[in-house]
Amino acid sequence: MAIKKKFGKKGIFLTFISIVIIAAAIIIFTPSDVSLKKDLSAVKTRVSKIDEYVFDVENVYLENTLRATGRRTIIALIKYMEVETIRTGTEVFLTDFETAFSEVLLDGKINGIDIDSYYPPETIMTDKTFRDYLYANDAISIKKAAEKTFNVQTVFDAEFDPDSFNINFIGVDQIDPWFVDVEANVSFAVSTVEGTASWTRNVTIKTQISVEGFDDPYYLVKTNGAYTNKIKKTATKFNEWDVAKVKEHISSGTYVHFQDNDAPSFLTRFVDDVSASSCCGIESLVDSDNHLIPLDKRSHVDYLFWETGYNCDIPDYTLLKVDSVHSDFKIDVAHLAKYKLTADVQLCPPPE
Repeated sequence: MAIKKKFGKKGIFLTFISIVIIAAAIIIFTPSDVSLKKDLSAVKTRVSKIDEYVFDVENVYLENTLRATGRRTIIALIKYMEVETIRTGTEVFLTDFETAFSEVLLDGKINGIDIDSYYPPETIMTDKTFRDYLYANDAISIKKAAEKTFNVQTVFDAEFDPDSFNINFIGVDQIDPWFVDVEANVSFAVSTVEGTASWTRNVTIKTQISVEGFDDPYYLVKTNGAYTNKIKKTATKFNEWDVAKVKEHISSGTYVHFQDNDAPSFLTRFVDDVSASSCCGIESLVDSDNHLIPLDKRSHVDYLFWETGYNCDIPDYTLLKVDSVHSDFKIDVAHLAKYKLTADVQLCPPPE
């Protein structure tokens, strides 16, 4: 009986030691492993959400901002040309559209002067430039929204590294008659407040701006602000033109792009360049009832109407009168065929 008692105590002791070891193992290893898995899962979810935010900044916010400020820039440039033409009594066109566009878009200035100062009290660009929207720290900016929602910091361009990160390039061009293409090279960085992750991007943002709805700067400058004509695409197809369609075209002030056109583009109208743009030339027909000084020897096609190089004083220039459109309507021989009209009188050269 003594032997059995001794053996029982030894077994209890060994069992106790085993329990202690197992418990220690559970205490030492299990909690940290669960915590690590939970932490990794939380970090992964957070990083994924912020990654989506970075994607939206690059592909949604920056593009929308570029489009909105690009539209404002075009409006501001047209307004500047109009008011300066009226103020000076001389035709004020831009020397270089891309340079002027870039300066107004980024800084709200033209030739170093605030563009809004030319047409007070209107404020088209004040606090609404591309830089303003990127650098703004007000309560409604994307920076504040991201900081509040994701607890991240968003920094653009020269704010965090002026030597390496800038708005490096603003480009503007046309490859379509009804849209202006704008692009900007932008750098930005996003980082979590706790420093667990960061993103740095250098991206080229591209957007398109419809030209419809803008005032034609060529009309405004050439008439000293007296004739406003908004760009609007005609619904008439190339094979549908006739006298009735031409009358509607004139009264509505619409524009057409012919495939074999000699017309200038929307952008070249800002710089008084009426040379042919094969991709993007658009034209309208001038309404002679719209408070214009009669120009008896000019075609009513807009880019020919005010150009002295296209009139009856130039040899081999053919001008025709079409009474069925208007008693004063005149058109050059090339456009007579495009609009499918029939001439009543040949004004020049005089018929033999």
